[in-house]
Amino acid sequence: MTLSRRASGWALAGLFVISFVLRAYRPISWPGQWLERSQAFVSALVKGNLDKLYQSYHPGVTTMALGGPAIRLLDKLTLDGSPLRVLFSWAFPPYATPTGERVTAAVMGLAVGLAVIIVATTWVLSKLGGWEVALAGGGLLTLAPYFLANSRVLHLDAMMSALMLLSALSLLAGLHVGQRRYLILSGLAGGLALLTKSPAVFLFPYTGLVLLTYLVIRLRHEWAGHQEGRARWLLREVWRDVVRPGLWWALFVVLPFALWPPMWLEPLQVLRRIYAQVEWSRTVPHPHQTLFAGRLYHGEQLTVLFYPTAMAFRSTFVTLTLGLVALGGYTIWRRRARLPVPPVSFWLLVAYAVFFVVQMSLSAKKIVRYVLPTQAATEILAAIGLVWLVSLLQAAVQEKRPRVGRRLPAMLIGLAIGLQALVTLPFAPDYGAHFNYLLGGNRVAVRMIPIMEQNEGIMYVGEYLGRQPGVEGVTVAVSYRSGAFSLRQYFPGDILPEMSPDAAYEYDLFYTIADQRQRYTVGAEAAWQTQKANTPALVVRFDGVDYLKLYQKGGSAKETEVVRRGWSGLIALAWIWTVALAGTLVWALRQERAAA
Repeated sequence: MTLSRRASGWALAGLFVISFVLRAYRPISWPGQWLERSQAFVSALVKGNLDKLYQSYHPGVTTMALGGPAIRLLDKLTLDGSPLRVLFSWAFPPYATPTGERVTAAVMGLAVGLAVIIVATTWVLSKLGGWEVALAGGGLLTLAPYFLANSRVLHLDAMMSALMLLSALSLLAGLHVGQRRYLILSGLAGGLALLTKSPAVFLFPYTGLVLLTYLVIRLRHEWAGHQEGRARWLLREVWRDVVRPGLWWALFVVLPFALWPPMWLEPLQVLRRIYAQVEWSRTVPHPHQTLFAGRLYHGEQLTVLFYPTAMAFRSTFVTLTLGLVALGGYTIWRRRARLPVPPVSFWLLVAYAVFFVVQMSLSAKKIVRYVLPTQAATEILAAIGLVWLVSLLQAAVQEKRPRVGRRLPAMLIGLAIGLQALVTLPFAPDYGAHFNYLLGGNRVAVRMIPIMEQNEGIMYVGEYLGRQPGVEGVTVAVSYRSGAFSLRQYFPGDILPEMSPDAAYEYDLFYTIADQRQRYTVGAEAAWQTQKANTPALVVRFDGVDYLKLYQKGGSAKETEVVRRGWSGLIALAWIWTVALAGTLVWALRQERAAA
């Protein structure tokens, strides 16, 4: 597939708009600390307090640098009564509190940055594998529900993951086309990823692996031609292909750090704090219980199967199956169709995905979102598998039906992206409530890994409470302490971290994740024993699983309002897609063999 400059420009512009809107519209953010840090960051920047630009060990600079100015602009437009406030207000629900508006504004700042990175990643992919791979990869990545869910939170993991992926793909593209500007882009993206969160240090050994791999491949082809002076030749080639480009890459990684004022003022202290936190995460397990495969782990290492299982549930059936097709296409069927990207690039991208999981598995503290960089990379691998399948089908039908062969890329790429949208958008705006339908969806996932990572469904609680008279004077007690900040974004009343059958307040709010991880607020179990026989006022249900239950204090509601999102019928669609994909693959392989 070839695109004119105008067509590619329109495609990238459309991808930017879709990426931005999906991430900016009515976000839910569970962590409150980054709202405070972003506001403190921009305040320090305006006042010239450069030492205050270091707010956290992470260090989280990109999140604060994008979110903080957006919050400040919203506050100024609100204070001035400017009609330009509509630039933000279109993304607020009518019941958003001032806290919720500020969180949304900050997430909108991140959404702009993420949309730019997704567009840049798509463009780089076009240099590595052509526009078919680029558009498929950009589309699948934009609509990937887990990556999308983490992109709508005022936090670090989505930004770090996007920058790391851009850095890795730019490095591979630069070595493929032989242009240094991609090496520079890779270094800058890697430096910004490190300024976001410390696990991006993975890019240093990965870059070394990539450069060494390309060197070894070239040396194998030229070895026989250098019978004399081989040692000097080897040193020259190592300098030219590993050391020199590695130094260039490292220079541009360091550049963002060099422009960050805290590194001018107290570099050793900053680096010491970052390292201390990395070491703490490596050796100290998560302080709270974590569910895996029906068992609670507390103060002990999760098994090595935790991350692979979690990633399988957090992917879509489209990504999972096409990723397997890609692996098959580059192993047992590698000679049966045109390979969309060079084999060395494909396997180095696989290495990126695998070794990052290995790195994070070495840490005692394990949370699913920590392997989001791998999850994002699997979308690109799925796109490569899709384009390989297109090539195989084109070879099978080209002779008898050339018109169909020409239309296949647009048809199949459109189908895959459409199915990705079909399983993702029904959960809008709570995309994190999606779990892989091929594995049984929410009903199975709730017994395997933690759900409600982003407090999905809390917006519907805010909407329900907002319809009640005198909502500002209403008090809600929550069963899960980490859910309080999310509720504060869309509920103007009081929130209690304690439940009591005897205390005077209006509502009890129970979270399924509190049951999953047995992390209850004070009095929650006693309050549940009192309320479980009553009729709830509101139930928020995703794909057949109750995420949130809101009870009136002191008795049953007259009727239950049920919010339903997701559709279990998509389990059947997932299996229809998988069987059809397998059947199509077998048919195409037989046709190609017969033609050969």
